[in-house]
Amino acid sequence: MFVDALTLCAVADELATLLAGARVEDVIQPTPQAIAMQCWTGTRTHWLLLSAHPQHARLHVTQEKPRKLTSEPPPFVMLLRKHLEGQRVLAVRQPRWERLVELGFGRRTGEGAASDPLLWLIIEVMGRISNLVLCDADGVILGSLRQVGAEVNRYREIAPHIPYKYPPPQQRQFYGQQVPRLEGTTLTGEELRLGAQGNAPPTTTTPRLWQMLAGQVLGFSPLLAREAVNRAVGDAEALVQAELPWERIAEQVRGLASLYDTRQWQPVLLEQPNEGTPRGFAVYEVRHRPDLISRPMERINEVLDCYFRGVEWRDALTGTKADVLRVLQTHRERCLRKAELLGRDLAETQAGEKLRIEGEVLLAFGQEIAPGQANFTIENPFATGDSPELLKIALDPHLTVVENANRRFARYHKLRRAGAQIPEQIERNRAELAHLEQLLTDLQLAETPAEVVLVRAEVVEAGYLRTNKQDRQHKGSKGKAGKQGKTQQQKRVDAGAPLRQQSSEGFLILVGKNSRQNEEVTFREAGSNDLWLHARGVPGAHVIIKSGGRQVPHRTLEEAARLAAYYSQSRGNSSVPVDYTQQRYVRHMKSGGPGMVIYERERTLSVAPEEGQHKDGRS
Repeated sequence: MFVDALTLCAVADELATLLAGARVEDVIQPTPQAIAMQCWTGTRTHWLLLSAHPQHARLHVTQEKPRKLTSEPPPFVMLLRKHLEGQRVLAVRQPRWERLVELGFGRRTGEGAASDPLLWLIIEVMGRISNLVLCDADGVILGSLRQVGAEVNRYREIAPHIPYKYPPPQQRQFYGQQVPRLEGTTLTGEELRLGAQGNAPPTTTTPRLWQMLAGQVLGFSPLLAREAVNRAVGDAEALVQAELPWERIAEQVRGLASLYDTRQWQPVLLEQPNEGTPRGFAVYEVRHRPDLISRPMERINEVLDCYFRGVEWRDALTGTKADVLRVLQTHRERCLRKAELLGRDLAETQAGEKLRIEGEVLLAFGQEIAPGQANFTIENPFATGDSPELLKIALDPHLTVVENANRRFARYHKLRRAGAQIPEQIERNRAELAHLEQLLTDLQLAETPAEVVLVRAEVVEAGYLRTNKQDRQHKGSKGKAGKQGKTQQQKRVDAGAPLRQQSSEGFLILVGKNSRQNEEVTFREAGSNDLWLHARGVPGAHVIIKSGGRQVPHRTLEEAARLAAYYSQSRGNSSVPVDYTQQRYVRHMKSGGPGMVIYERERTLSVAPEEGQHKDGRS
């Protein structure tokens, strides 16, 4: 769901009151598509979030300071800091029925009165072409989040030193021509009827009435159009027909469009029943979605903050994981294919004994085989059972009996040599697959950019991914690793600090959130009598209860088990089996990577996953 012009109008109204005269203290970039400004009103601080995300473009005040993906500010943020820090919000305006908002900034005069805005920050909430543009008082562009050249948009360029130009006027299709859209506040039934006729599609498909309204009426979004249709005819998905109550439909359109002038906003958050999951929002009473619960809220800024909370952050975080995830999945699929091939080879080696028997039979009974014979059947002289067993041997008629036998012996000895190596290869492949599964789980559970960086470093150290610096060294050395490069490659990855929590009964609980941290908490911080926990049969965190020789109460054991379940591949399950044993019974897996272990003398309890006190690793 996207923010439409009517919602932006309500947001602009609230911002004009909330941020009137507020001083800009800081500018940050939470995600590549958004910026956030810290505004001090004199009594409290507000964080204003402006996003040009293709699916989540919006602006609103957020309750908390947005988290940042990177610490280094990009050039556009530096430009905004240079021009806006210390300036005050002097104006908030929205061109009528347009999906953009202009924020005017300036300084107060010596007498305390506000001067005219010296700078304008414009947010265009237009789907995939959304943008943030900074202009001076004369409308000349100083910078933008995205630059748009003439080869992309011939109507208007977005680049420094070019006068800002508003988006083209909203138009509609009318008998094959582009004409201005209809104004909703003065709409008549006859205009709607003629618009429906002039917008008739060339195909036989009958459009829905809300689609016609969204394409004909100025600023009407699909949600707003559906609401108008439902209020008029009782069915939001009604089709366009010749006989429709056009005047009643126009009346409902005028009623909803009049909010733009009356400003009688009714902010609501639409939620899924029994879940509380946000599914939509509006600034008016929504009647066409009886399947959702409408929760009225005081401000539209609160509604948007609830609806979009964490969505863009998760999308951006997923983007930072993408290349690592692709590499790990590729190597995992390779290991799975290798396991399948090794399994086939092992089955063939087990069938090698039959080749030896066939070779022995051919040499022993060769005089009974005629030249050019294609097959030979005889009672198996090596059978161990009481009942007779026929042995059918396929022959190459172009070879002699001895050559057929030697071919079988050669294949038998080859399989025998392979059979001695295949089990070891299977074990190494199994260990590598387990390591990859653990790295994939570490990446899945990473919830901050720092945690993603740690997993990426693990993947680089394991040799599955190379950094740009390693690529340059590789090309420069042409395959010869220098002493300095070798030292850097062997340097141990900083695993970060494990999660530390206090149980309700005072026991310290340690949680390793990646492979290196698992290694750290299990073999360096845990004592031999401390309890060690891990989700059964799946990759996940090593959890340690520091007991110091004391008896661990069942309540503390359950709390630690819930953490082990939450920080595992089974996080999404309602019940997860968790094994626990003393640390002394945990040892490294042969040929396994960091944190790969085997254990014994375990007990198991089933718990529901629970993240504990903090998500960010603080105790």
